[in-house]
Amino acid sequence: MKYSRKPQNLIPRKVFIFTEGSVTEQRYFQEFIAFYKIPQARVRVIDRESTHSSPDSVIGYVIDFQKTIRKNESDISAHYVYWLVIDTDRWGANLAKTVDDAYQRNFDVAISNPCFEIWLLLHYQDADSVKENESVLCSKSAINQAIHANSVSGSNEIDYFAKTDIAINNSRLLDVNPKHRLLPQIGTRIYNLASLLLEYA
Repeated sequence: MKYSRKPQNLIPRKVFIFTEGSVTEQRYFQEFIAFYKIPQARVRVIDRESTHSSPDSVIGYVIDFQKTIRKNESDISAHYVYWLVIDTDRWGANLAKTVDDAYQRNFDVAISNPCFEIWLLLHYQDADSVKENESVLCSKSAINQAIHANSVSGSNEIDYFAKTDIAINNSRLLDVNPKHRLLPQIGTRIYNLASLLLEYA
């Protein structure tokens, strides 16, 4: 089902989404934006080979991009927002520094524990089920196995987009401490980013 949620007085802005060099996240967000017809949103892929998951390098990439935008669109870029899509399983000890640096620079962070695929699973499993199986759903491979137990087709549009509200609700229920910058338990804050994007749908 297509959405029509545009508030009457929505602030004109662009939403820049930064993912690391993962095909899954890049494809998901690009297709999400196209499906819901959200011209304000853009996806940028951070090359992991060049940043080596270094917090300074990743944040520096976003800062450099922001500087370019502000130079070229100085009159309206103050209304732009920048989101980093981060998985806890890729970062280890660097995670806290990266997230802290991002928030200090007014960047938003959509963090997933352990990985982005938990967001996909939450289109099919409710918060209680995921929490009960947290010890099993501790890796990307285990989560992918749980996703494919639902006979998914491989199409984001068919498998996920019509269930976005379900995933948002399940993710929100699973996030027991949303004010905590990190996400120590299984879950994802992709729901915050998805909710924002749907304001423009």
